Amino acid sequence: MADTDKKKSLRERWRVWSASYAFHNALVFLACLGAAAVFWFVLALNDSVQDTIEVRVQIDDAPDSVTFISNVPDRMYATVRDKGTALMRNGRLREPTLHISFINFADNGLLRFTKADMLTAMKGIFGANATVSSLSVDSLHLLYTTNPGKRVPVRILADVSAASGSVISRNLIADPRAVYVYGEKEVLDTISYVTTRRIFENNLTETTTMTVEIQPIPGTRVKPDQIKISIPVEPLVLKEERISVETLNVPQGNSLLLFPSTVKVSFYVPMSRFSDDDPGITVAVDYNDIKRTPANRIPVFIESYPSNLVNVHLQQDSVEYTIVKE
Repeated sequence: MADTDKKKSLRERWRVWSASYAFHNALVFLACLGAAAVFWFVLALNDSVQDTIEVRVQIDDAPDSVTFISNVPDRMYATVRDKGTALMRNGRLREPTLHISFINFADNGLLRFTKADMLTAMKGIFGANATVSSLSVDSLHLLYTTNPGKRVPVRILADVSAASGSVISRNLIADPRAVYVYGEKEVLDTISYVTTRRIFENNLTETTTMTVEIQPIPGTRVKPDQIKISIPVEPLVLKEERISVETLNVPQGNSLLLFPSTVKVSFYVPMSRFSDDDPGITVAVDYNDIKRTPANRIPVFIESYPSNLVNVHLQQDSVEYTIVKE
């Protein structure tokens, strides 16, 4: 009930105030203020002003077989002086676009759009009364080719490392693995691969994917000029295996019997390789070490192991042996 009475009171106050001279005077003041603002705005726009305007660059009529070797700018900037209304209409209310006809300005591998052509085009965009005082691009000389691209593989240049407890488990992966290079035939004949810009990443704890640029080659265009590189990183887990011991440099007519013939090796392996049956470790003894060791024991050493294994360690440093004459 109290809320209803309060609302009726507010409506009654508004009715009384809106019928007052003060309310009507306020409306008249606001209307005059709005009209003055519009009048001032129109007068201001009729003044000569200078502004820097972004202009989109578009090359029309280029055949599908054409590939530009030079970088084609997609934007440029023009500093223009004209009446405010004209600049508002031509530069702000629509997107100014510089249309360049490939058919009219391209010939024999070169599209040439001179400074005079550029100024004429600007007059067409901003109007004959506009004055263009500066351009961020005052002319264009763009090389192009109609030769088909040559597909070549990508070589990755990288200095990368994993953090302690992790390992880069496989080769780095490029996506795509090959790109197309466009240019003159005599240049393409000298190119058999392209390389990425060098990657520097350290202390990686998880698989990382990044976008990397292809190193530019003078006189050519590479498509795509950026590719994705994946650095496969995995945690390391401890594993132990018994590995058969091989014999090296045994003279003809002799053989070595080893006791035991297998030794235990511990190592850290990427988690995805933990279930592999063959870790790829080679353990051996060298017959020539018999002369340098006492009694009937011969040193055991690790001859080789895959690069993705870490801290490969023998559980014993020697085994017993017997020389058998054949």
